[in-house]
Amino acid sequence: MKKFWKTFEFLEDIISGGLLFIGVSVIFYGVFMRYVMNAPKSWVDEISQYLIIWGTLIGTSVALRNDHHIKVDMLFDRFPLKLQYYVTLFAHAVGLAFGTFVAYYGFTLVAFVHRSGQRSTDVGIPLYIVYSILPLMGLLLSLRFILKFYEMFRHNGKDWMAERERRMKSSDSSIAF
Repeated sequence: MKKFWKTFEFLEDIISGGLLFIGVSVIFYGVFMRYVMNAPKSWVDEISQYLIIWGTLIGTSVALRNDHHIKVDMLFDRFPLKLQYYVTLFAHAVGLAFGTFVAYYGFTLVAFVHRSGQRSTDVGIPLYIVYSILPLMGLLLSLRFILKFYEMFRHNGKDWMAERERRMKSSDSSIAF
């Protein structure tokens, strides 16, 4: 099972980073073609936007996995450890609800756009393919929050609390002048 998760995380990193890299490369190509070769390509803006958006939205799962998401710890760090545990559980529950919401309504949107046959303006890509990132992102986020719950509940929260205490002590020692 560990090998599966390592492979899954590797693919998540490669796909997210790869899409961002390709998106930026397409932008560079577009700038080069427009200003150096004087032969602008109309598809560049559309494709680069899709690639960057896909890479960023898949990257939200990577950020959540590595705890690199935006959070405000000023007040949270002053709470007692037990209260931090419950606040984190609440935050994960809200995150799971959000991921489920995005997945459900993303599937609904993709099905609607597929039935209506809508296509993108410049390239003519079926928009259900473009919008399919929404349910995918929702599923990835939901999966990550379920894993976060598992990590918190494992051994009755003792592992989470020990890790949190270690982080608090290491951040206290780094603040000393």
